[in-house]
Amino acid sequence: MGNRLNVHDVLSSHCQRRKGIAVERIDHFDEEDGQWQEAVVVDTRTAPVPDIVAFRCDFPAWLDTLSRRNRKITLTLASNESTNGVARKFRVSPGRISQLRRELAKSWRTFVGDVPAAADSSLAAT
Repeated sequence: MGNRLNVHDVLSSHCQRRKGIAVERIDHFDEEDGQWQEAVVVDTRTAPVPDIVAFRCDFPAWLDTLSRRNRKITLTLASNESTNGVARKFRVSPGRISQLRRELAKSWRTFVGDVPAAADSSLAAT
C-alpha cells in the first residue's frame, strides 16, 4: 500500500496504466458561490452510455433553471445529506424540504420530458 508500483492501489499511476483505470475528481469549484461543491456521481459501470451523456448535459442545464437557493438545496440533497440536515443548513422545516424535494423531482421530470399525464395531475392535486 502506498508504493507507486502497487497494482492494487487505484491512486497509483502504475495501477491506472496496467488496469486501464481513470481517477477523476468528483467535486468542482462553483465560481458563483466561491466554494467547492461535490458533483453528482453516476455509476458508469451499469448505466448505458447515452443515459450518462444525456444526464451530464441535462443536469447542469436544469440546475440553471432553478433559483440560486434551490440550486444550493438541490446540490446538498444530491450529496446524500439527510432531509433534517438540509433543513438545518437552510433554516427551514424538514417538511418544507420534503415538499421541495417533490417539486424538484417534478421539475426534473418535466425538464427531461418524462412526466406521464396521470402522474403529473396527481402531483398537482396534493
